[in-house]
Amino acid sequence: MEEKNEVEVGVSRRNFLSGTGKLIAGTAIASSVLAGQADKAGAYAFKNGFKYTKLDPKEVGKITYENYFKRWCASSVVAGFVELLQKKVGGDWNTFPIDAMRWAHGGLAGWGALCGTLSGAGTIIGLCTSDTDVAEEMVNDLAFIYSYNEMPAYAPAKPIKASIKNMTMSSTPICHISVGRWMKAEGAAFLSNERAERCARVAADIAMAACQMLNDHVDGKYKAKHKPLFNVAANGITSQNNCMDCHGQNVPAADTYATLEK
Repeated sequence: MEEKNEVEVGVSRRNFLSGTGKLIAGTAIASSVLAGQADKAGAYAFKNGFKYTKLDPKEVGKITYENYFKRWCASSVVAGFVELLQKKVGGDWNTFPIDAMRWAHGGLAGWGALCGTLSGAGTIIGLCTSDTDVAEEMVNDLAFIYSYNEMPAYAPAKPIKASIKNMTMSSTPICHISVGRWMKAEGAAFLSNERAERCARVAADIAMAACQMLNDHVDGKYKAKHKPLFNVAANGITSQNNCMDCHGQNVPAADTYATLEK
C-alpha cells in the first residue's frame, strides 16, 4: 500500500471533518426547524429577583459613557442600567456586582473577540426579560445594530478624554475589527485618548439601544427585527460572513497599528 505523506493525510482528514461537520450541522438545522415549529426549540421562561422598570435611554447612555474610563466597555454598560435601577427599583439590584463583568473588556480580557458592550448589554437583557427566547432575539437585534450602523453616534455634552471626528461601520460584532477600522479612519493608536473616547461613546450607543428594546418590551411593543441563528442556516455553523477581514491575505501584521512604542 502506498504510504501517504503528512500533507495528504492532513488534507484528507480536513475534508472528511468538513464534510461531516456540514452533514451534522444540516441535520441539526433540520431538527431545530422542525422542533421550533412546535415549541421554539427549547426556549423557556425563568424567574429571578431583578425587576426592570422603564428608564430614560439618554440617562443610561450618559452614565455608561462616564463609567467607561474606570470600568471599560462591559461593566460600563452594566453600570448604565444598574445605577439607575438601584434608585428606581432597589431589591436585588442594590447588591448587583457591576464590576464582575469587567473581564469582558477588549473582546474578552483583551483577546479582541466579542465587543464587551454586547456582553454587558446581553447580561442586563437576560436578567430583565426572564425569557430565553426574547433575550436571544434582543441580543441578536443588538448585534445587528452594532455591526451595521456607523458609530459612535453618541455625542457627550463635554468629551471626557478627547474630541474625535470619525464614525465607522464595523460589519461585525468582533472587537478588534470594529476598533481597528475606526482607528484607521481616525488615524489614532489603540492606547490613545481618542480610541478610549470612541469606545466610551460606542458603549453609550449600545446601552441606549438595549434600553429602548427593554422599554418597548415593558410596553408590549418589542418585536424582533432579525431571525436568530440566521448564519447557521446560511453557513451550516455559528458564523459570520466577513471571514476575509482577518484571514487569507488580510491578516494584519504586528506593526499595523501604532499601539506600542518600538
